[in-house]
Amino acid sequence: MSITKPDAVFGRTHEWDDLTRFATDPTPGLQIGVVRGRRRHGKSFLLEHLCEAVGGLHTLALRQSRTMALARFTESLAQTVGYRLGVFSDWVQALDTAVEVLSRGAQDGPPLLVLDEFPYLVDHSPELPSAIQALYDRRGPRKGHPPAKLILCGPAISVMSTLLAGDQALRGRAVLDLRIGPFGFRDAADYWEAEPGTAFLVDAVLGGAPGYRDIVGDAPGTGAEAFFRWLERTVLNPSHILFTEPDYLLAEDPRIGDRAISHAIWQAVSGGASSPTQIGGLVGMDAKALTYHLNIMRDAAFISYGQDLLLQRQPVITVADPAVRFHNLIVQPNLIDMELRHARPAWERSRKTFSDKILGPHFEEIARSWVRRHGAEAGLDDVGQVGTTEVACREHRGHEVDVIALSRSAVARARGGRITVLGEAKCTARQRTLGDLLRLEHIRDLLTAAGWNAAETRFVLFSRNGFSPDLRGAAASERVHLLDLDSLYGDASVRAC
Repeated sequence: MSITKPDAVFGRTHEWDDLTRFATDPTPGLQIGVVRGRRRHGKSFLLEHLCEAVGGLHTLALRQSRTMALARFTESLAQTVGYRLGVFSDWVQALDTAVEVLSRGAQDGPPLLVLDEFPYLVDHSPELPSAIQALYDRRGPRKGHPPAKLILCGPAISVMSTLLAGDQALRGRAVLDLRIGPFGFRDAADYWEAEPGTAFLVDAVLGGAPGYRDIVGDAPGTGAEAFFRWLERTVLNPSHILFTEPDYLLAEDPRIGDRAISHAIWQAVSGGASSPTQIGGLVGMDAKALTYHLNIMRDAAFISYGQDLLLQRQPVITVADPAVRFHNLIVQPNLIDMELRHARPAWERSRKTFSDKILGPHFEEIARSWVRRHGAEAGLDDVGQVGTTEVACREHRGHEVDVIALSRSAVARARGGRITVLGEAKCTARQRTLGDLLRLEHIRDLLTAAGWNAAETRFVLFSRNGFSPDLRGAAASERVHLLDLDSLYGDASVRAC
């Protein structure tokens, strides 16, 4: 059964299709789905519209006691079915009754029950996953019951991601595991209704979480002054909710006990520390002692681990959320000035940091995302893993490669694999020149000599501020692609010169 996506739901076409397919599946018995993702990514918004479309019950848990949570659930159920159901003493009874009465009232399809903010319920009722397991064992697909759907949703990724782990009660019992992430950079630009230059700045500050627009308003106007005014009234404003956004993000995950260490890790990684040893040195902890905290933050999607595609070495640790990176690099070092409302001098002092440590790395990440998501527009149709690497060179003391893509059939770090893309991404004020292309060709030759299959690789040069005439003239080959911001944010009319 196909259900048209509501106009109010921007993007999320694949997610909507997955949810409606699950919600309308006529398979007999109870089916369980899990929806997870960071706060402000639109999970609840999507599920509320799903319940409106199929007549389901969406219940939102609060931070309250077990007794109060059961009473709130009972009240929501009573409002949906139109009559009171008494008092439930435990979740086994409450859930079984809910599925039973919702099934009786279902008319056009299977009944749907959504338990949103599920980690709040587990916090005071750790037996809840086992209660759901018991419900499934009684009403599962092989028990002869009519179709019914249950969705568990929550933002605490470190909690939600373990629900289906090998030793957990719900392992093997869910058929849907949907992760709601931020918008890609093109969707984010459309969502903010911003032209490429402005969209790039907004994305570098806030990332692709759609919920930020609800609390920020419209994107800034064009020009440096309009951008500063936008920052001044939002993330640089001590009265604005985003001024302390990292605190709210940490508070959403119950597994993070020592927030001071988490903040210190964020600050160290934002400043450039990329390995446990480097982070430990700045935080003041031994790398081994830091492992537990790093694992928790990785599981919670607060930090990311990037692998070198060609070399066997430690993963590169980065901050996953642009809003956190901006806070640690721009707000935190100027906290006193911000609280005194001296935003302009603080911003002027921070311009170089913003350019070098925020815009530069973010532009590189967008370049890798373009190769991964949109490279086929330029004929890059054999793209597997996309990442970064370092190439040894006696003449130049090595080269850092911003963008490298392997063939779909290649295995990372397996010498001899086919390299299909080599790219350079620069966010500086100057145009890229012929020298940048010659550097990529030199790197290709080094890789070929080292045993990699790079002879047929394509070169992609990304620039925020365009390309020199000599580079455009030399890039007539179909194996060389030049992309500025308009091309990155464009459609199929990518300019491959």
